Amino acid sequence: MVSSSDSEDDRLRGGRRVPSSAPPIPKKTYIIKSSAVQKRKLQCSRLMRNKWFIAGMSALILLIILAIVLGVTLGKKSSAVPVEPVHLKWWQNATIYRCYVTSYADSDGDGLGDFKGLQERLPYLKELGIDVLWLSPIQNTNTITGTDVIDITAVKVEYGQLQDFRELVISAKLLGIKVIMDIILNHSGSAHKWFKQSQSSTPPYRDYYIWNKGKVGTDAKPLPPNNWVSMYNGSAWQWSEIRQEYYLRQFWRNEPDLNYRHPQIVQEMKSAATFWLDMGVDGFYVRDVAFLYEDAQLSDESQLGNTQDYASFSHNFTRDLPESYQAVNDIFASVMMMPRLGEERILFVEANERVMSDERWWQTYQSMTTNALYKLNSTFDGLQLKALVNQSLEAFNKTRAWPTWTLGDETHSRIYSKFNQLAVGLQMIQIFLPGSSSIYYGEELQFSNNMAIKYEETVDGAAKEAGTVNYNLISRDPFRTPMKWNTSRHAGFTSAANPWLPVNNNDPTVDSLKSRSNSLWNTIKDMVAIKKTSLALTNGTIEFPIVDTDIFSFTRVHAWNNTGFLIVWNVGSQRKTLSFYNTTYISNEMTVIRKIKTEGSRTETSPVKKSDVTVEPKEVAIFSFWKQ
Repeated sequence: MVSSSDSEDDRLRGGRRVPSSAPPIPKKTYIIKSSAVQKRKLQCSRLMRNKWFIAGMSALILLIILAIVLGVTLGKKSSAVPVEPVHLKWWQNATIYRCYVTSYADSDGDGLGDFKGLQERLPYLKELGIDVLWLSPIQNTNTITGTDVIDITAVKVEYGQLQDFRELVISAKLLGIKVIMDIILNHSGSAHKWFKQSQSSTPPYRDYYIWNKGKVGTDAKPLPPNNWVSMYNGSAWQWSEIRQEYYLRQFWRNEPDLNYRHPQIVQEMKSAATFWLDMGVDGFYVRDVAFLYEDAQLSDESQLGNTQDYASFSHNFTRDLPESYQAVNDIFASVMMMPRLGEERILFVEANERVMSDERWWQTYQSMTTNALYKLNSTFDGLQLKALVNQSLEAFNKTRAWPTWTLGDETHSRIYSKFNQLAVGLQMIQIFLPGSSSIYYGEELQFSNNMAIKYEETVDGAAKEAGTVNYNLISRDPFRTPMKWNTSRHAGFTSAANPWLPVNNNDPTVDSLKSRSNSLWNTIKDMVAIKKTSLALTNGTIEFPIVDTDIFSFTRVHAWNNTGFLIVWNVGSQRKTLSFYNTTYISNEMTVIRKIKTEGSRTETSPVKKSDVTVEPKEVAIFSFWKQ
C-alpha cells in the first residue's frame, strides 16, 4: 500500500523513478519542500476532520433536543380542550351578560325596567367588558314575570314598543355588543288567541295543543289521563270547562303545552325566529327544549318515590325525547344558516345528557350553556370541584360544542346567598375555564337574595298562590330585585313612587364598587380584559397540577403562546403553602396578577417562586408564568 508521503513524492517526481544519472535533488531543498507540502496537507486533513466532527455533534444535539421535546409532549396528560389554533368566533371569546329587563333600568317612571332604560345603560356594560347582551324573555306575555306568551312576534308592552327594541339592538351593535334573546317554544299563554280558538275547537287551531278527554272516575267525573306531574307539582293536566277536555301544561296552568306533532307549530316557530333575526338579534337561547315532545301514547311514568311531587317520577315519557331536539333542528337549521350582512348567528341550548350523547344535534347547537358549577352543594371541596369540571369538559370535548358557563339566573337563588364566601371563587373560576363565561345582572356587585319581601309585595304568581305561609319557599322575586346604580331614591332604578319589587338595601351600588380599585366589579373587568387578549386563556389546554380537599388549581397554556396562567383556589379554612416544582413547564418565578377574596382583591409586585406559593383561606390566586 502506498503511503500518503510516498504518493506525494511520486507526484513531485513526475510520477516516475529518478534516473541515477540525473543530478540529485539537494537533500536540504527536498526536505524543505516535502515539509511545507506535508504541513499544508495535515492542516487540510485536520480541517476536514473538524468539519465532520462539528457536523456530527450538531446532529447529535438536534437528536437530543428532538427526543426531549417528544418525551415531554408524549408524557403530558391529555387535555380537555384542543390545542390547535383556530379562528375563534364572536361567541367563543365572549363575556355574556344575562339581563333581567324588568329589573334593570326604568326610563318612564312606571316602576318597571324597559328597553330605553337598558339602552341608556349600555355604556356601563361596555366598560365592564361585556361582549354579548343576553335578554330574559321579551316576547309579549299576559303576566309581568311569566312566560305565558300571547304574541310570539311582539315585545312585552311594559318594555316599550317594537321600535324601542330595534333601537336598543342598534345601539348595542354600535358599541360592539351582540344581542341574543330567550325564545319560548314549549308553550304559549292561555290568553293567546291560538289557545282560545283551540278551546273552542276552531280550525286550524283545534290541535295546536295537547287535549285529552281523560278517564272516567267512579263518580262519573273526569280524571287526568295519566300520572304525569307538572314542574310545580300536582297533575300536569288542566281541565277546560269550555272544551270539556284536559290540556297538558308541564309548567303553570296558564302555560298550555303546544302540540309539536301538529306540523303547523314548527312553521309558526320558524316564522317567529325569522322575525326576530330580521329585528337584528344575533342568536337565541332556546328555553325548555326537553319538554317539546311527550309520549304519544300518554303512558304512565315510573314512580321513584312515595310522594306525588315532580322529583318522585322518572319523566321518561315527558322530557328529553329525541323528537324534541329534532324539532329545534327543523325550526332553526335553515333560518340560522342565512347570514345577515355576513354576521354569523348562534343558537344556545342548555347542555344535558340527551343532547350531548346524540351526535345528530351537535352541529345544530354550536354552544351549550351549563350551570354545572351552580349545581355544586353550598359547600364543596377541591376534589369534588375538579371531578365536576373534568366531567363537563370531557362531555363538551366529545361534542365539540363550545361551553358557556352560567351561575345565576332569574329562576335560581343568588350565588352569594347559596355559596357565601365561595361565590367569588366560582366567578373567577368560570372566567378562566375553557369556554365563555356569563354574568347574571348584579353578580358583578355581589347581589344577594332579598328575603325581606313581604307577601303583599310579592309578584311571582306561583308564590302568591302558595299563600302567606309558604310563599317565600318558592318565590323567585328575591333574586329579581332592581339593579342598584347609586345612592339616590330606589338606587337610581326608577323615579316611580315604588319600584315593581323592593330594592335590596343590603346590596352595594354600582357607584360604590366602581370607585374601589380592589372591588369585585373592577376585578371582573380586569380579568375579563386579560382573558380576551390571551391565546392560552381563550383556546389553550387545561391541566390540574395540585388538587386535594382544600386546593383546586389549574393551568392554561397554549402551544403557540409562551405565557401561561396558573389559578389556585384555596376552598379550605386554613392558609396553604404549595410547591409547583414538579410542574416542569411552569417557570421558576411567576408574576402575581391578582389575589381575590370576598372582601376585595390585591396584587403583589415581587415575583413568586413556584416552589413557595401561599394562598389564604377562600382566596383565589392568579399567576402568569413563562412556559418552559
